[in-house]
Amino acid sequence: MALLLLTACGGQSAKDEAAGSDRSADPGDPATWVLPLQAYLPDPEQEDLLFQSLEDAKAACMARFGFDYRPAKPLPDFGPDTLTDLRYGIHDRQVAETYGYKPAGDMDAYQEEMRQAMEANTLTAAEEAAMTGEGGGKAELPEGGCAGEAHRRIYGTDDQVSTLAMDLSNQAYTKAKKTEPVQKVFRSWSQCMAKRGYSYDEPLDAPSDPAFAAPKAEPAEIATALADLECRDEYRVAEVWFDTETRLQRELAEQHIQELQEAGQVLETALKAAARTKATGS
Repeated sequence: MALLLLTACGGQSAKDEAAGSDRSADPGDPATWVLPLQAYLPDPEQEDLLFQSLEDAKAACMARFGFDYRPAKPLPDFGPDTLTDLRYGIHDRQVAETYGYKPAGDMDAYQEEMRQAMEANTLTAAEEAAMTGEGGGKAELPEGGCAGEAHRRIYGTDDQVSTLAMDLSNQAYTKAKKTEPVQKVFRSWSQCMAKRGYSYDEPLDAPSDPAFAAPKAEPAEIATALADLECRDEYRVAEVWFDTETRLQRELAEQHIQELQEAGQVLETALKAAARTKATGS
């Protein structure tokens, strides 16, 4: 589990806690790789648990004030399955053969699911006032409305959920791109692509090409993606980028260990509260 290390963070260094980062699960599949700061982030299953428990707590609160609020469902999945899936670009030849640079799946169906989800979550003015505690709602509403009560029930505080781990992760990702080891493989990749008739400076320039803006991948996009994969594999682009980011993440974790541990403890508490809410159904 992504938060496995949070239960034993007292007295340990960031190096100890982040030691689980590696490519060993499946060296050829970046989606299975684990970065150091993932130790402080919920995995997708835990994210869904937190989301649903908050929605259930909102519904229970709204019912007390006479509103039939139906808990929202998690948004439909589309795109990367994990933090590292597609983080360094495409990596699955079978997907690229059909979808080019686009995520596998039916984009039209996904957009329709999104539209339905947004419509289902629309609140009336009275419901909005009860949910937020603003706009002339009932005087006996809890502070921050039902949303505020639900947040306190799960997280035990009014404070916003910390984004430190993700912020540091993003910093390391951006900084890694600028390091010489990564720039070197970028140059090699670019030269490899040029030999195949494609002109891109960096691997993520290709999927951003305006020529590939059509909803469904066309032959030119698929051909480019397959050439991209060959050059990526030849120069180990994802591996070098991941290893460099791993080193930078460990450094950042060491610098911010206390804040990360504090945020981790809040998140661990929230996961326990969410699990209780799921178990009791209220």
